[in-house]
Amino acid sequence: MAGKQWDAIVIGAGPAGASAARTLVAGGMSCLLIEKKKLPRHKMCSGILSDWAVDFIHRKFGPMPEEIYCHPGFLNGIALHFPSLPDPVVVPSRHAIPNVWRSHLDFFLTKASGAKIRDDLALQNIEPQPQGGFKVTCRPPGKTGQNRAVSFNAKYLVAADGGNSPSIRRVMPEAFRGLPYGTGMQVHYRGEIDLDPHHYNVFFHLDIGFYAWANIKDDDIHVGVGAMGNRKLPPYHANFVSLLAERYGFEIHETLLREGMTGVMQAPVNRFTLGRGNFLAAGDAAGFIHNGGEGISCALTSGDLAAEAILTAERTGQPALDVYRRIARKEVDLCMDQTNPLRMVQASPFRMDMKAVWKKHSLKEIRSIWQDLKAFGGQDNGLSDVGIGAVAKKNMIYRLRHGHYPIQL
Repeated sequence: MAGKQWDAIVIGAGPAGASAARTLVAGGMSCLLIEKKKLPRHKMCSGILSDWAVDFIHRKFGPMPEEIYCHPGFLNGIALHFPSLPDPVVVPSRHAIPNVWRSHLDFFLTKASGAKIRDDLALQNIEPQPQGGFKVTCRPPGKTGQNRAVSFNAKYLVAADGGNSPSIRRVMPEAFRGLPYGTGMQVHYRGEIDLDPHHYNVFFHLDIGFYAWANIKDDDIHVGVGAMGNRKLPPYHANFVSLLAERYGFEIHETLLREGMTGVMQAPVNRFTLGRGNFLAAGDAAGFIHNGGEGISCALTSGDLAAEAILTAERTGQPALDVYRRIARKEVDLCMDQTNPLRMVQASPFRMDMKAVWKKHSLKEIRSIWQDLKAFGGQDNGLSDVGIGAVAKKNMIYRLRHGHYPIQL
């Protein structure tokens, strides 16, 4: 079934997609926002909002409704757990950190975008049209038969469908070839644990992957691990659960939900996929991610920039991708600052009080932390497979010399 002609179609109803849709609609374009799941839909995410994300949402979407918040509604810091220290190193935040459910946040942003929303539609195909533009074919999940397919036409497309973007794989099948990928596994539990619910907890112990976290949302205890490539997550997760039980009295009463994710790692190896022609990408799909996996603020920003590039192209006749490459450069460099030791503190999307940490801990404790970090980074967790450390070092030197990073957009 053929659909109407839209000025733009945005694929993916996360922060990047909602931001792009809002800017397009505000600029006077007709916009269709397509989401493969039924809204509101669950999203695997810590659900903590950086200052940058909060500032952007307030400016562009207005005050956030109370129903998006978990309990506790705000966190006061990030707790870093090291093997050699009995207590976590708490990095206090200069501002309260909102603790939200992504399902409710994304639904609020999507509705506030003003775009026409079609959810429960899985992407099937994207066909460039001879006269320009694209035909997008979707199908409700689980339904077969050509008569069930629906199609839509648009001059522009924005891919905002995550780090394993089906849209990019259809329009630019070569884009992700050779890139490393990361996987994540998170389990929601009911139980007891001796962790401060007002902290987001990150762990630097051995044999739990390259990123391990635990946080509390309402009555749920979320326990997650991340790894690179084809490394198996369940053993890492089991080790992590055992560690939590031993050091933090973790007792499981009920397992509520198991979830996983896979995403291509672009920024750590100097790659971003901004698009091709009138097909632009934003958020995780384009490679935008910040330190510690914070992606909401750069998703919001890059979605807005992609839409601004389209509006500028319509107004001036410049190619949309050329405009996007130009105006996204600052966000690309900011994203790369997250892995630059000389810039990562001031470039963090969270306003953390690092001076309070140095004042609280002795030189002996700081030396122990450094040794723990060296051991953690030196284990076989997959990061060395792709040479991320060597790339970060080269980037740091290049940034000093040239004022930006060696990335061709």
